[in-house]
Amino acid sequence: MTEPLPIDASDWSDDDGNDGVATPGRPALDSLIDFARGRLVGLVEDARDALVGQVRGLTSLSDLLSDALGDHAAPVTRVVGDYAGSINSIADALEQKSVEELVDDGRALVRAQPAAAVGVAIAIGFLAGRMLKAARD
Repeated sequence: MTEPLPIDASDWSDDDGNDGVATPGRPALDSLIDFARGRLVGLVEDARDALVGQVRGLTSLSDLLSDALGDHAAPVTRVVGDYAGSINSIADALEQKSVEELVDDGRALVRAQPAAAVGVAIAIGFLAGRMLKAARD
């Protein structure tokens, strides 16, 4: 369901001498920015929750792998168990952080390693392009 924009006609004014051309007043702009920010934060929270679910799925997969290997491959089972613990800690950290904290962490990472950030952005763009192309075909 689409929500209506939080703007009404009273937010528009033509008091600044624009020959009757209405321009957005400051309350309308602030309202629109707040609306857009809220929608964006909601989308990022949904994406974060989906990512946490997928990361938790990796933990389940590693548990199945450990069970399938059994005692015959104890060193491999131990390594898989260690990675499962790391995966769980990543999921917990993602789940506990707010969107603003995640954005701040991303900014800090980009400042610390700009070349890696550009490489990741290029890789994500390439993969997104391939997925879009595959979806069209």
